[in-house]
Amino acid sequence: MFGVLFYSYTYQWFTLGQAGQRRWHVLANGCVFGVLAVVLMIARIQLTGDVYIDARAVPVALIGLLEGWPAGLLATILPAAYRVWLGGPGAPAGVLGVVGAALIAGGVHAWARRHGGLGPRHAFAVAGLVFAWTFTTFVLVGPYARELFGRVWFPVLVAHVVGVGFTARLLYDVQDQARLGAERARFRAILDEASDAIRIVDADTFEIIDINRRDCRLSGYHREELIGHDSRTFWPQDPEERSRHEASAAEARARGIARAFSVPYRTRTGDTISVDSTRRVVEHQGRRYEIIMFREAADREAAEAAKRDAAELRAVTLLAGAAAHEINNPLAVVVGALGLLEKRLANGSEESTRVAQAMGGASRIRDIVARMTHITRIESTPEIGHLPPILDIRKSSEEIS
Repeated sequence: MFGVLFYSYTYQWFTLGQAGQRRWHVLANGCVFGVLAVVLMIARIQLTGDVYIDARAVPVALIGLLEGWPAGLLATILPAAYRVWLGGPGAPAGVLGVVGAALIAGGVHAWARRHGGLGPRHAFAVAGLVFAWTFTTFVLVGPYARELFGRVWFPVLVAHVVGVGFTARLLYDVQDQARLGAERARFRAILDEASDAIRIVDADTFEIIDINRRDCRLSGYHREELIGHDSRTFWPQDPEERSRHEASAAEARARGIARAFSVPYRTRTGDTISVDSTRRVVEHQGRRYEIIMFREAADREAAEAAKRDAAELRAVTLLAGAAAHEINNPLAVVVGALGLLEKRLANGSEESTRVAQAMGGASRIRDIVARMTHITRIESTPEIGHLPPILDIRKSSEEIS
């Protein structure tokens, strides 16, 4: 029981995902399970008057099965040293017994990792193999040890099956809980560090199950103010804006996924901002959940507006440049002809006045043509009556000296 408790606590003391923590986890468990093996050697189980057994190989095999051969071999150091210190003809076989148990358990651990993880079959396989290896070490000692094993084989088998087979199941549950806790912590970190706001909602009741930090910052609410509440209470009150949320939620539940752009999003202050959202409905353990990811649409909308403005400006400049070129050629002919005609007319005559007015109009056209080739932005005149707005060439072009 002490080994089970200590093993479970090491997963709290050492975070296995961090650098160096795995090494300390193996070292601590190897040492403690080695101490347990020595304790079992000292606190022997008396079967008859002078017949004792101990389960020294059980802690070694357990930690080797769960953590691999490095932890198993580390756990053999103390019991092996203690057996050598006790001395006697059985000392070499006793050392081989615990070392062999560590290697057997480490081999089964490697086999289990390649075939989907530890399971009951691996634990009972270790129990059987370690029991067979224990018999082999008795055989190595001599006839007396073989005769002794013939009297104690069943209690030894029970000790190995119960000690390794069933206890390994408990320790494996500890591993599962630790792994689940680590996965939850990793999921929490991924969720909170995401750049998008994420909200997990019960797909049937609309109850908010979980949110991330970005959702809190965007909405202005604290985590406790959102979790457990109906997500619909945080939708905009305006019927038209609210209908967009309802339509998106209905589509997600019907198709499994829904995307919406520039959706109104109400913050704690009552302000409404524009967001882009993706809704996906998933099922887990018989319950349906809606995962909503959204981000502010301001950057996207600004980028799209800039692209539209750039496309519009390009179209206007291309048209204006082509029109200016087509106007400039005949305008040069008209201005040249008016200049020649003006020289032949008497000053102050009616014809001379008409030509001067025409030259003024041509100069204005020349100024407009020049501005058409220097358009740098789109500026339009205000709408007047039923007349649509038109391009304001003067405001849209650079100042021409």
